[in-house]
Amino acid sequence: ARSGLRVMVDNDNTVACLAEWRYGAGRGCNDFVLVGLGTGIGGGFVSGGALQRGHHGFAGEFGHMIVQRNGLPCPCGQYGCWERYASGSGLARLAREAAIGRRVNRVLDIAGGDPEAVRGEMVMQAAREGDADALKVIDLFGRWVALGLVNLTNVLDPEMFVLGGGLAAGSDLYLDPIKHWFHELIYQPELRPMPEVAFARWNERAGAVGAALLHSVH
Repeated sequence: ARSGLRVMVDNDNTVACLAEWRYGAGRGCNDFVLVGLGTGIGGGFVSGGALQRGHHGFAGEFGHMIVQRNGLPCPCGQYGCWERYASGSGLARLAREAAIGRRVNRVLDIAGGDPEAVRGEMVMQAAREGDADALKVIDLFGRWVALGLVNLTNVLDPEMFVLGGGLAAGSDLYLDPIKHWFHELIYQPELRPMPEVAFARWNERAGAVGAALLHSVH
């Protein structure tokens, strides 16, 4: 009111989806899904050439799909939500479990010998060094990501998935395992066109770029 300017507000992953659709990895797609892999998981999607928000504006909360019945508790109050397994915090949890079991010694060395100090970026460092145990953790993480993508494919049948958020910095490590498990888990891949899977181009700037574009969809 003080500025006298028109102000628009939207969900961070919805506007990131808009940025990738208009000027990023999803440019030219009429049906595509952005999945934001960060501390949790959010998302946005375009269907029939239109950005979707749902009837109440809450569409795209992909992280709270249940992927493990009676699984890990989630801050939302449910158990087994996708974001507990396939987010940045999920990667760190997988690595800590492996460190406690002495299955990722190089990662444990990077963490100073304390399993509770293990973080996702430490797994990435060890994996880039070629550590086989760290690469196994990355592969397991890729399977969890792919499981959610399969669920979304069964509902939305997109042309393309774009993976964004903080974990896009590790796209060189994650993309091949995610694609492998996506093909393994999807229903009858030999009988259907497979959605493309790519990482976002705008990365951490996607939200700001998408917010600047909001006027174009209102």
